[in-house]
Amino acid sequence: MTLRRESIVFSDSGWEVEVHENGAKPVGPAWDKEFSSLLVRLEKPDRILKHDHRGEIGTLEIGDVRYVVKKFTFQSTRLWFRFSSVFLPTLGEIACRNSLSLASDGIATPLPVLLMQQKRNNMVVSSWLVYRFMEGEILTSDNVHEIVDFVKGMHESGWVHRDPHPANFIRTENGIATLDAIKVRHSRSRYLRAYDVILMEHDMPSAPDIYGRDELGLWYFGAKAGHNCIRIYRVIKNGLRKMLGFSRRDRK
Repeated sequence: MTLRRESIVFSDSGWEVEVHENGAKPVGPAWDKEFSSLLVRLEKPDRILKHDHRGEIGTLEIGDVRYVVKKFTFQSTRLWFRFSSVFLPTLGEIACRNSLSLASDGIATPLPVLLMQQKRNNMVVSSWLVYRFMEGEILTSDNVHEIVDFVKGMHESGWVHRDPHPANFIRTENGIATLDAIKVRHSRSRYLRAYDVILMEHDMPSAPDIYGRDELGLWYFGAKAGHNCIRIYRVIKNGLRKMLGFSRRDRK
């Protein structure tokens, strides 16, 4: 797969745009010439698929092409994320990099078209990622065999998913694909592989047996203990936050 990549900087507005195109044929409008109208179009998607404290995901059509725009709310609401963007990659950069790396290894995932980031004082204050819309059927826990087989294939290719709940997978005409690559990691850690299975087990209790408990060995029990520790920590943290009168809305 050949992906063309170029960077466009709009100095007046502080926006920096990376363009990723599949092959030489442009997709959508002439991004560099119609940036202002594009910005307005992306600001208000046709349909909002998800909106929470982490971000907003919406779909829109430009010409005859359908896109998904993902806005990372953390970047615009959390001072730490802004400050860390000076020396660490943003969530948008991580998601873009992971998607391209997965695709290069033959693991199906939506390809990024645009990575748009606005900077102020050298800090990223807005981060948007635009994908091509991937047609298909979102999987459910009833599709446990397909999901486990896909995740196991990722493990064999040297990747761990780290967020393998059913809604993160889609069945397309070409097979199963993963929709969210922001947490994936290139690793052959047996602990992290077992942790993927523990996460799948939450929605799909039969996942460990389908994957093969014997292959996981003691790593399965180690990952389960680690996951339980994290759950206890979150319960205590959320309890303290509630007792002190904090909420997620307070952090926006």
